[in-house]
Amino acid sequence: MEGCYSAIWMAIIFSVGNIKKIEMRTIFIAFITIITAFSTNAQNLNNEFYIGNAEKPILIINDTIIANIDLLKKVPSENILNLNIFKEGKLSKTNLYFDKRQNEGIIKADIADNYESKTQKELNDFFGLNLANDIYVNGYLIEHKEQRISTESILKIELINADNLRLKKPALNITID
Repeated sequence: MEGCYSAIWMAIIFSVGNIKKIEMRTIFIAFITIITAFSTNAQNLNNEFYIGNAEKPILIINDTIIANIDLLKKVPSENILNLNIFKEGKLSKTNLYFDKRQNEGIIKADIADNYESKTQKELNDFFGLNLANDIYVNGYLIEHKEQRISTESILKIELINADNLRLKKPALNITID
């Protein structure tokens, strides 16, 4: 990149030395070249984007609360009554995204603790949607309307408008951390 700057500065010096012979078009081209060279370096070199926790399975507590697996680490072992691991398990067969997403698996746990959670109706009501609208977690439809989402596990809630292709009515996609 330093060679590029050197060539640009040489062109400028050469142009300034022969300013009488240069047309306005040449000055304009040199100016555009300089601006382009500087603007390519002005981009943020620390680009980041969010990739979901594809390696982490989803935790279902007492068949009603959907949470992230990290919540299980906070539970004392004497409060875990039963633990089932489904390596190939999914929340549902319906996926919001067309691409094939990596299957995270599901862990079902019976736990003798209470966790703060929101019902699907509460979430739909908060966002001004019909109370019966669908809710997705990490792109998978929650098929059982009585299931709740752990408030501690919510990373992001995305309102997805109806497009008459994938969705006939608006829905929420909740990203579980």
